[in-house]
Formats: sequence, structure tokens, C-alpha cells
Amino acid sequence: MEITLKREALSSTLQNINSVVDKSSTKPILSNFVIRTLEDDSSNVEFSSTDYELSLVEVMPAQIKDPGSICVNAKKVFDIVKELKDDEVHIRSTEQLWIYITCGSSELRLPSVEVGLYPQTVLEKLPESVTISVEDLKSCIDMTLFAAITNESRRNLMGVCLSSTSDQQTRWLSTDGHRLAQIIKSVDDLIIDAEQEVIIPRKALTEVRRAADMFGKTVNITFDSRVMQFSGGQISFKTRLIEGKFPNCDPIIPKDNNLEILVNRENFSNSLRIVSSISSEKLRPVKLIISAGVLRLESEKADYGEVVDEIEAGYEGESFQIGFNARYLLDVLGVIDSDDIILECKNSMSPTIIKSSTDESFLSVIMPLRVEW
Repeated sequence: MEITLKREALSSTLQNINSVVDKSSTKPILSNFVIRTLEDDSSNVEFSSTDYELSLVEVMPAQIKDPGSICVNAKKVFDIVKELKDDEVHIRSTEQLWIYITCGSSELRLPSVEVGLYPQTVLEKLPESVTISVEDLKSCIDMTLFAAITNESRRNLMGVCLSSTSDQQTRWLSTDGHRLAQIIKSVDDLIIDAEQEVIIPRKALTEVRRAADMFGKTVNITFDSRVMQFSGGQISFKTRLIEGKFPNCDPIIPKDNNLEILVNRENFSNSLRIVSSISSEKLRPVKLIISAGVLRLESEKADYGEVVDEIEAGYEGESFQIGFNARYLLDVLGVIDSDDIILECKNSMSPTIIKSSTDESFLSVIMPLRVEW
């Protein structure tokens, strides 16, 4: 194979490739990636990488002098290309499995791997599909992924559950057992069985979100019970879905929380950061004392001090107090973009709903902490 590529585009593609490749030493073949020319396309080449769970396929323009394919170490090539200075990079392979990379006065030689040893990524035609704008997809990921579990203790919670609603919208839902995040989003096109729900892994959504702007204006999501594909523009991701049943979260979302508090989101965030900064506990507990017109925040009293802060609140009911993990509150406030947020409470031991004052499509539920001070 012999091709010439634009250095800046190549560096961007290699960055995407490196985010997918397996970086562990247990499967050495997966530290590589593949470049191949396309039989029916004389002006583009295809880059692909996989860690068996997540795969990436990206097409980019190239001058093709000699068609073929190569498999080479992803990190080495990326580390080299990002340091090159000229506009064009020339890549040539030999029958002895050597790769020559030339850019301006720089020239280097790297060993490669037999392409047939590398697992091939095949994009499939799948029965279920969603067509969604890139901006809406980014919003759905941002507003749910933060609540997904990050460890292997409950694998079925290590991602976001996607399903459809009775009025043909998409429902994106995540939980780690202590909190929940949900967004209902209308889409351009939807073909999902009413009973179908799938769990999209955290890594797949993280990488899709990072590269989302490369899809163009819309993303076509196709899936079955095993795999899901995100395609748009010149890039596609394919991921295995998480096996197992996502818990029924409907009973967790309170229907009778009758205490409503309106607060400025930025003021609330600043106050939480101030009050929780003194805590050395992993849970970072904070007490909210709500009374007419005022939200008072307190940290746990400790030998080395305490912090108290107050902000204005839109509330006219009886005074009450409730405790939370400050980080959980900050995570929710960080994804809402309205000026004000609403807390819907029932009592100090019942789950609290947090939502935007202007967007009814999103809500988060947080379980309270018992605070003894």
C-alpha cells in the first residue's frame, strides 16, 4: 500500500483511533489499528480499531498510489504524526511488513502486523433505528451518563438505558442505585419495538460524545438486542450492548412530592462548593435547611471547623431540613443550563426530584442522606 494523507486530518483520526484501542497488555493485537483502501472508492481510505466491545470506523480523503491494507501500532503512529510539521504524510508498506512514514525531511520505519490477524469491524443492517440531531444526542448523553455506575459491581447499571415512550419519543435513563437521571427527547425518526429497551455502555457513549461533531447534523442509531451502531458523516461506532435487565425505575420517581423550592442554579452551585469543601468524608454530606424565602446550607460539624451559607429561595411553606451527598447535587446542577432549578421534596427521608425551571424533558432523583448534626 502507498498513500498520501493530510497531516492535520490524519492526526485527528488517529486521536479517535487511540481512544478505542485496547491499552492493556493482555491482548497485544488490539493495540494496533488498520488502514485499508476501499475497492469502490479511489479517493478515500478507511481507518478502523476495536477493543472487541467498541469499534470505530472512520473514512478520510487520501491520494492512493497503490491500494492495499496495513495493521500497525496505534500509539506509536499517533505519537509520531502529532510531532510532524509538513502538511502531507506519505505512508508506504512493503511485503516484509515494514511501514515507511515520510513527512518533509522526517522518515521512519515501523514493523507492522499481518492484517488478517486483526478482528475486522463489519457494519450491519439492524432492525431498530433512531435518527436524532447531534445536539440532541449530546444533550441526552450529558444529562444521563453522570448518574451511571462506574464500577463492575452491577454491570447492568454501567450505561444508559434507551427505550421509547407511548407517544413515540426516546427515553434515556441511568441510575447507580442512589440517584437517577432521565430525559425524554423527540427524534427525527424512530423505529423501536414498544417492548424493546437496550443498555448502552459508558465507554461507547463517552467516545460517541467526544466525537459527536464529526457526525454532521444528525446521527443514525441502529441496533438489535446485541449491538448498536452510531453513524453519520465519515465516522461510525459499533458497540456491544450490555446484557441483562435494566431495573424498573418508574416506582422510584416520586409522584406526590408537594414541597417545591425554586433556587438560582449558579448561586446554589457556588454555595454547595463552599459548604462541602471542608468535608473529608467520601459522601461529602451537606444539610439543606429550607424556610420561607431562604435556603441555608451547612457542612458537618467537625473538630477542624464548619461552614454555613445562605441563598435566596422561592419557598413559602413550613421549614424543614434534608441532607444530601453534595457531589450528587453538583453533578445535576452541572448538566442543567437554565438559570433556576426546582427541588421537589416530600420530607427529609424521601427521594427528591431536581429539574430545570424551563425544560420539562429532564429530571433527576436523588436519595437523601441521614444527617445527625
